[in-house]
Amino acid sequence: MESVFDISGCAIENQVKFATCTLLGAALTWWNGLLRTLGPDAYSMTWEVLKKKMTDKYCPQGEIKKLEIELWNLKVKGNDVPTYTECFQELTLICTKFVANEIAKVDKYISGLLDNIYGNMKSSRPKTLDETIELANDLMDQKLRTYAERQTDNKRKADDSSRNNHGHQQQPFKRQNVAKVYNIGAGEKKPYGWIDSRLCIYIK
Repeated sequence: MESVFDISGCAIENQVKFATCTLLGAALTWWNGLLRTLGPDAYSMTWEVLKKKMTDKYCPQGEIKKLEIELWNLKVKGNDVPTYTECFQELTLICTKFVANEIAKVDKYISGLLDNIYGNMKSSRPKTLDETIELANDLMDQKLRTYAERQTDNKRKADDSSRNNHGHQQQPFKRQNVAKVYNIGAGEKKPYGWIDSRLCIYIK
């Protein structure tokens, strides 16, 4: 809402009217009840006062504490950095005391990243949250590409090894057949019975 005020150039005295005109559902019912209680003076309050009332109504301290605990324990699940980033940004909009400045946001964001890019992020020392998010996405993309290339390379090596092993399986049978030729015993019938005895003497 404050971004809309800034973009539209909404005058300070019109901010409450502008904001309350956007309320829907239960929030609109709550505002109408406030109007009946305060009357025309409701529109004379400042945006900061209205924001405080809305925060007390819809963001009580107990709920804020739960969200702070959720932010404290927030980690990247799997390799899904974009979902982690979206959840982190939503929580930091509410848990303003928990991450009071840009440095605290950067440190907390990096603490929830995976170990395989955490070290690179810390050594890069990004200054802003936007810079940190962009760097985290780049590093994770690089890791995923490297992992995919490694998987492809390992599969190719495994396929090559399988083909080589399959080709070598026939060799023992050939050697075994050769061995049978040379290992014919003395008492076995030899296929060379036609050789002349004189030739046998010559061979000896």
